[in-house]
Amino acid sequence: MVEMYMPRHMMTLSKAEQNIVKYHRDTIRSGKVGRDEEGRPVTVYSTGIIIPEGPNKGQYVSVPGYIRDKGRIVYDEDELYNIWKNDIKSGKFPIYKTPDELNKRSQEIHTIMDQEEKDAKESMVDARLKNRGLLMNRGIG
Repeated sequence: MVEMYMPRHMMTLSKAEQNIVKYHRDTIRSGKVGRDEEGRPVTVYSTGIIIPEGPNKGQYVSVPGYIRDKGRIVYDEDELYNIWKNDIKSGKFPIYKTPDELNKRSQEIHTIMDQEEKDAKESMVDARLKNRGLLMNRGIG
């Protein structure tokens, strides 16, 4: 299970940045942790995209690229914008003026999630065992 402690640098995250970490933790709790091309656990796949419209047009927003309910990573910026459009407009995810600022903060946020990689891996195993148990109870497998 995920330990819910507040790392020192978590205290410096904005509410919107904390929402990225929350997405990560919610993915672990849900058991919907994905895998990247190398088999590593994926919980968020934070992706920086340019905001194409509205008051923040031309700025950069960090959104989850891993869509846990679909179990896939989305790479297309337009698709990601359409998926998260309402959340971006509501300020749920962090917006930055430059790509450098986005990248620097994303690295800092990622250090928090890296500390919880073990929990993500365990969630992947637990979900597989749970699914296997369900299949075996149905006489499959």
